[in-house]
Amino acid sequence: MNYRRPPAVLAAELDFYTASYGSSVRDMDKKVAATPAPDDLFDLTHGDTRAFTPPDSAQIDFDEAVRDNTEAYSAYRGSSTVRAILAPRAATLLQRPVDPAHEIILTPGTQGGLFTALSALVAPGDVVAFPSREYFMDERITAYLGATSHRIPLHQDDHGVIIIEDSDLEAATRAGVSGVVLSHPNNPTGGVYARESLERLAAWVVATDVWAVVDQLYCRLIFAGHEYVHLGALSGMASRTITLIGPSKTESMSGYRVGAAIGPSEVVESMEQVVSFAALRTGGYAQHTLRHWMDGDEQWLTRRTDAHQAIRDSLVDRLRAIPGVHVSTPAGSSYVFPDCSATQWAQMRGDNDDFALIVDLKRAGVLVSPGYQFGQDGRGHFRINFSQNVTRLERACDIIERTLTDR
Repeated sequence: MNYRRPPAVLAAELDFYTASYGSSVRDMDKKVAATPAPDDLFDLTHGDTRAFTPPDSAQIDFDEAVRDNTEAYSAYRGSSTVRAILAPRAATLLQRPVDPAHEIILTPGTQGGLFTALSALVAPGDVVAFPSREYFMDERITAYLGATSHRIPLHQDDHGVIIIEDSDLEAATRAGVSGVVLSHPNNPTGGVYARESLERLAAWVVATDVWAVVDQLYCRLIFAGHEYVHLGALSGMASRTITLIGPSKTESMSGYRVGAAIGPSEVVESMEQVVSFAALRTGGYAQHTLRHWMDGDEQWLTRRTDAHQAIRDSLVDRLRAIPGVHVSTPAGSSYVFPDCSATQWAQMRGDNDDFALIVDLKRAGVLVSPGYQFGQDGRGHFRINFSQNVTRLERACDIIERTLTDR
């Protein structure tokens, strides 16, 4: 077969990165994947679900759904039973009413929710705004849908607080954006937006008549001393915001591939069409793992948050002790995004090429997520998911330190 990749697939490879890196994003990803590594590779690109296991209720509810076997085929937008159970808890979480019949859809993971939401909102030729360091799939999906991206500078202090400036929003208006996509807490930095910044963003969204998609996958994993504000709860935003939530990360339930999206009924209806095209529905049995999600689990959540905060504090101290490394303390999530552009490794190379650094680290025995995946402003950085076994994370840090200092 003389196969030619369609233009949409080619666009998602982000070939324009070649001007900065010499390769498209897809080509760099393939080279990283092909890089040889030791058998005992420390993979810090995702959380270790053996170190932090899912709540017992997830397996119990899944098994019960299999035994009951009445909802292998649910409505395209998800089981009405599960949506009715989940809606009041989602309303409490998001601090806004949620209509279970019209404003919530169950998705194949939060990733599926992201693609479905953008597919329901983005048209070819649109301009979509993202923070300058943002979840790696946002820009790829936007390109796949025929739109272009506009990056809003990410201003994050050492304590993990993100500020949005009026001038940045004014530039987005001049760029003609039709919507904005952001993760909150930020992926990859773990930053949390200051209330006044989200209020500024909400006022801008309403005034410019655009939409917002906010990925709140980590909104329950917020560390002490930080206020968390839900964008969709702010004035005028419920009718303009699609909020993505799910148990994949904080609850370590990624393997169940289930999430939820809450938004205006007309957008949810279009999202239902997209889900039906791609997958018909989220896995029928997996949907039922949401029956007890966020159901009186405050003590469990406190223990999990405290455990991650302890790991965060130790990791940040360890990274800051490496000469030339700068890192902001994450205010939420399980991500940290160190800047290695002033390290001995970078100085000896004469640049801050995060692609080359990730290749060197993998050869040495640690796999991390390269900065380029999160936007060109990520150059010189890499992302660690610190939801890990503590002993293994310490051993991985030994390798990172040697790589950055002994070259």
